[in-house]
Amino acid sequence: MRRYRKKIHKKYRGSRTCGGGNTKNRRGKGSRMTSKGTFGRNYMHFRKYCPEHYIKKGFNNPNRKEVHAITLTELQKIVEKKGLKEIDLKEFGYNKLIGSGKITIPVIVHVEKITESALKKIESVGGQVITG
Repeated sequence: MRRYRKKIHKKYRGSRTCGGGNTKNRRGKGSRMTSKGTFGRNYMHFRKYCPEHYIKKGFNNPNRKEVHAITLTELQKIVEKKGLKEIDLKEFGYNKLIGSGKITIPVIVHVEKITESALKKIESVGGQVITG
């Protein structure tokens, strides 16, 4: 036996929407507060004042390596400025050597990756390339 009697709401009995307003108002996912992601009713506030939150597009590749390249012209400037005969490009933050430009100084270069044109130009001057 119950200790209390359940209260019966008779006010809206017989009406079409039972106090829910228009017939559309309680329908579907769009009527829920979290229908637009985790921000719910604050969605437009985020769109207006934090637009950088929604900029992300595409996929993230965890195996992708950043390429920091240097041209032969820039390499020659560094070698002339520092007066080097042997250079390790990892120390300068580069991991690839590109063959655009010219080099006139024979130099030994330690680099991770190199293009064929850069290799030919360095070896034609009398330099040497060590990869790896």
